[in-house]
Amino acid sequence: MTKRVLFKLFVEEKNVGKAINIMTLAGITGFFLHKYRGLSPDKIKNLSKEELENIEKIYDIIENESDKAVVIGTVVKNEKAKKIEELLKERMSDERWTVMKIPILKVKVHKV
Repeated sequence: MTKRVLFKLFVEEKNVGKAINIMTLAGITGFFLHKYRGLSPDKIKNLSKEELENIEKIYDIIENESDKAVVIGTVVKNEKAKKIEELLKERMSDERWTVMKIPILKVKVHKV
């Protein structure tokens, strides 16, 4: 059986179109999108314990300091994942993106 992975591509919201075009060029026809707000540790590492325990302060930091981003996910064969990564390196070399590949051990569909 060919090994498959859950391929997750994290991109800034402004680059979703580019990323979807790359997925399409690699032959991907089905994927999911999930919008989120990312916050790097650098943005909160200088906060005191009291500030971190203040929920209003945390909400304010998330609202004003976080980056808008999207996760694009799909299940692909390992070879296809490599192709997507090559296209990302070639076409989005100046952009921020992260790839996460999670091995798929089993897929069971209950109803179709």
